[in-house]
Amino acid sequence: MSNQTIKDLLAEAVTRPWFQSAPAPAMPYPRPLPQPAATAPAAELPQPVPIPQVTGRHVYHRPVRFADIDAQGHVNNVRLVEYLEDARISFFFDYVRDSDGDIDPGSPLPGVAIARHEVNYRRPLRFRHDEVRIESWVTKIGHVRTELAAEIRDDHEVFAEARSTVVAFDLDTQRPRRFTTDERAYLRRYLV
Repeated sequence: MSNQTIKDLLAEAVTRPWFQSAPAPAMPYPRPLPQPAATAPAAELPQPVPIPQVTGRHVYHRPVRFADIDAQGHVNNVRLVEYLEDARISFFFDYVRDSDGDIDPGSPLPGVAIARHEVNYRRPLRFRHDEVRIESWVTKIGHVRTELAAEIRDDHEVFAEARSTVVAFDLDTQRPRRFTTDERAYLRRYLV
């Protein structure tokens, strides 16, 4: 694949989120649940449980899809690595979001490569209607690489823990590079 093709794909990815590669379906996933009739006063209706935002952690919510379930009745371990990948992509997309939360097409998505993954599977994650969340944070920042830690969890359990080594990567030369000052400042926001 040529460098120009990679640049074109990244430019397209920055302007169009991965989940909008095709025309949006008429009904977004997951479908909204039917709401109870408003016969009781609003104060008596069930209220959503707030998910606490953990300071210093990037939080990404992901539904558990039926297609993720394997023959043992839980989310396949390879799919859990995909959950971590989705959270990591969101982490780096947040670097190029503007103040309104939209992806700024003028900001380059930083080139990064994964040098190492280590995953500890703690509990089986079974099919559920509730989303799980992937909390990610930075444990170490170097000139060329950084280490990310992550947990796939809900409010009560941790299903998997992971550590990843992420290397800054120059797409033109296809070689490692140094993190920019702005990239290092962004990573420091999540340094724990």
